[in-house]
Amino acid sequence: INSRFGINWTWTNTIEYGFVTGQHNFKAIAGAEAYDDDYWYMAASRAQYPFKDVNYLSLNTGLRSLANSDSYSQYSLFSLFGRVNYTFADKYMVEAVLRRDGSSRFGNTKYGIFPAASIGWRISEESFMASTKSWLDDLKLRLGYGVVGNDRMGNYNPYTQFAYHEGDASYGMNGANGAFSGTGFRQSTFGNADVKWETTSTTNIGIDATLLKNLTVTFDVWQRTTKDMLYPKQLPLVLGTATRPSINIGEMKNTGFDFTVGYANSALNGDFTYSADFVISHYKNELTKLTDVATDFYQGSGYREKYYTRTQTGHAFPEFFGYIVEGIFQSNEEAAAWPKAFGATGTYNKAGHFKYRDVDGNGYIDAGDRTYIGSPHPDFTAGLSLHLGYKGLSLMTTLYASVGNELVNYVSRFIDYTQFESGKSTRRLYESWGSPYLSSNADATMPIIYQNDTPHQEPSTAFLEDGSFLRMKTLRIGYDLNRVLKNKFNSLQVYFQGSDLFTLTKYSGLDPEIAIPSSAINMGIDSGAWPTRKQFIFGITFGL
Repeated sequence: INSRFGINWTWTNTIEYGFVTGQHNFKAIAGAEAYDDDYWYMAASRAQYPFKDVNYLSLNTGLRSLANSDSYSQYSLFSLFGRVNYTFADKYMVEAVLRRDGSSRFGNTKYGIFPAASIGWRISEESFMASTKSWLDDLKLRLGYGVVGNDRMGNYNPYTQFAYHEGDASYGMNGANGAFSGTGFRQSTFGNADVKWETTSTTNIGIDATLLKNLTVTFDVWQRTTKDMLYPKQLPLVLGTATRPSINIGEMKNTGFDFTVGYANSALNGDFTYSADFVISHYKNELTKLTDVATDFYQGSGYREKYYTRTQTGHAFPEFFGYIVEGIFQSNEEAAAWPKAFGATGTYNKAGHFKYRDVDGNGYIDAGDRTYIGSPHPDFTAGLSLHLGYKGLSLMTTLYASVGNELVNYVSRFIDYTQFESGKSTRRLYESWGSPYLSSNADATMPIIYQNDTPHQEPSTAFLEDGSFLRMKTLRIGYDLNRVLKNKFNSLQVYFQGSDLFTLTKYSGLDPEIAIPSSAINMGIDSGAWPTRKQFIFGITFGL
């Protein structure tokens, strides 16, 4: 039996004042907001029932496997905020915002203050722009700066907690490992009451323009700086299995631009309408400071004891980290002449095995030869929306592309190698060194197959793939039947709609558009998921 119950509420109070006099327009708003979220969970179970009659089955009648558990969590926020807007002649615009947010997730520093301000100037309304009226309909310059806070971490991060556990918190008084003296307490979490709000400040300069009544252009250049980032503290394993606390680390900078252009028009006396919107975005990510020690690094989560991502000062957050594979040994003589792996007396090098690069030049392959080998961040992303209409027929489609990002195909460890029991890929059969299906071993893309091939599976460029893709996100075709029925309905349309109809990519995994991980440090690792499904919908919409 499982029982879950949650309740959350938001209480908002605002007061607003504004006035217009001449060409001056002033508005101010102030308010307070409270939020609370409570969650309860309870579970109980038993097994081995003497009778299988459904009328007999209850928690009291099970004879074995008595188990029960419960949990409760609470989270709350309290905010004070104010905003002032001023406009003069619809030409000069100013906005200022100030927030004071408090979160129950923090200990000694529960509150943070977050300001924001923006100004706008409609240049096209100035007298010196009069000569452009024939082709420039609107031109506005924007400048903005703002700070936002982040409290995404455990609800009880400030507190060190203890829990009892029969297996993990007991001690055999006679010295035997299998003897239990009773249930004891162990530390289950490490607390950190000094953690504070993560803050992100953004500076943005933008231009909005409308030309020839049909063409719109928007261009934004921005810089975003994040300080006191919230991430779980890395602790040595000798401290046990207690949950790590979130701490404030480092400083990260993102710079980029967003460019949008749109066009809409009609032809054939208005019977044919068309519009298109294109957007392209680019950003550069850099960890400008992790700690005061330049060589310190922060690595991602372990995936079956392998770590694929890492960051440190001067690098992107994150990047892929591992060995560089320069090919596959074609003979034992070639392997013997290569720096030994792994270690000065290593025996890994053999015909058919990966050829790892000696990055540090010490004459053998070891952990010091791991380096930054790729990035999950795209060079740019782009989107295109098209709308076409001819009389009662309409067509709309949206395409999205990500270009230049790489992915770690973690699933390859299961389907291409022998360490884990699972279904194997055809690539393992046809492309492995030594396969009878290869005309030459020089054509092999995978190393030789052998039992427990763990050394093949070190994080390396062998698991990196180009994650670029182009995907049709939506396609909708419709027809207005009112044109046939002479407007007997307020609206009547039949349509076909498809989602994710095709994807163009070189990525060998199921889907290059992988889910966003719960922790950004693990970005770009494809750990396996159901692929995005195609959807086909036929429908009718009508209004009376």
